[in-house]
Amino acid sequence: MDLKWLNELIQELPKTSASRRNLIEIAGYPRWENVNSNLLAFYFDEKEEHGFGRLFINSLIDLCETKFINNFDRELFDSEFSVDREVVTSNGRRIDIVINEDSEDSNEEDSASWSIIIENKIDAKLYNKLNDYWNLINNKRYGIVLSVENVTIDSEYDGKYVNILHKELIDKVQNNLTEYYLESDDRHLLFLKEYISNVRSYYKNKTETMELNESIKLFNENKKNIEEFKKMDIKLLKWISEIVFPIFRNVGFSPSSTKTSSKYKHFQADKNLEGLNNELKENLDYTNKFRFWINLSQLRYESIFIASFELYGKENTRYGDRLKSVLQTKNVFTDFIKEGTNGSSNSGYQHILKIDLPIKGENGFDVELKETICKNIFKSNVLNTVVLELKTIIEEEKHLTQQT
Repeated sequence: MDLKWLNELIQELPKTSASRRNLIEIAGYPRWENVNSNLLAFYFDEKEEHGFGRLFINSLIDLCETKFINNFDRELFDSEFSVDREVVTSNGRRIDIVINEDSEDSNEEDSASWSIIIENKIDAKLYNKLNDYWNLINNKRYGIVLSVENVTIDSEYDGKYVNILHKELIDKVQNNLTEYYLESDDRHLLFLKEYISNVRSYYKNKTETMELNESIKLFNENKKNIEEFKKMDIKLLKWISEIVFPIFRNVGFSPSSTKTSSKYKHFQADKNLEGLNNELKENLDYTNKFRFWINLSQLRYESIFIASFELYGKENTRYGDRLKSVLQTKNVFTDFIKEGTNGSSNSGYQHILKIDLPIKGENGFDVELKETICKNIFKSNVLNTVVLELKTIIEEEKHLTQQT
């Protein structure tokens, strides 16, 4: 099968970079406006425990200075202020965030000399009656529509509202952070990093959509080749399964199912199979505490037989750490068989042996696969040693229990 086309296709595909998931995304609220507004209100408040002081409000003011052009007095905002969420208008509508100067000149409502009105948008369209928000406040005020993408604000709001993007705000915050981070709380620096990562994910999703639009065109153009490649991929997995299953059956280990399309498979000792060696068969009660986990899929792409010999069931994995410690003193580990690392003594499985056997395939892939597995696993003494050491550990524990 000529795969030259595949290399050419990969070269044409858009280059994507993997990004880690942030805490807000993991929690399930990556694009919830209320969650974003709560976080913004927290960061805008200079008196909050984050220790960033005026980082966010000054970053916002920096942007307002460029957006409002001639209608903005920066010195006005040097005073103290308060931050409120969900401020209700006379028509029952709610303003996402309102920042008011704290004025001591009067106790009357709305006596502050300046206010910033923020309507926060993530996915929703701008349908809000912005005049309701504007008319609620009597002092000098500035309106902001904070959005992910550019939005068109009606001309009737000229000079009242400007559009600021979330990415503009976090870019400005990052630029200004050096002036504030020494006084900030270390824990909240980490939280801020997660918040910034989450905001950036809004724009990554858009980039990914553009990349997928390009990719689907390429897939359409290479439809026939891709379909043939997928069929061959499935055929190879089936063929590999049909090689591996008999190898393990012949030495006494039966697959968990006969399904040949599985990428991974467990194999467990079977007393009904003749191939199980005498020592494993005589200690079947201990042998059956183990099973093989085999990565059948990896053989297709890297010609490496990847497997693990693992304890399974919590009643057995509790011996895993002691067993691996004992095996360190035995002649068990080789260049291709090392100590297992996955799972734990507290979980339902624990890998004792990690097996990586390269298959060169010079004398036929199927022939060499069988020879390599048998030589390094079943014709060696490795499995017998592991099972017998587990038996010793369990019997010693029983003996101590009986004595006490």
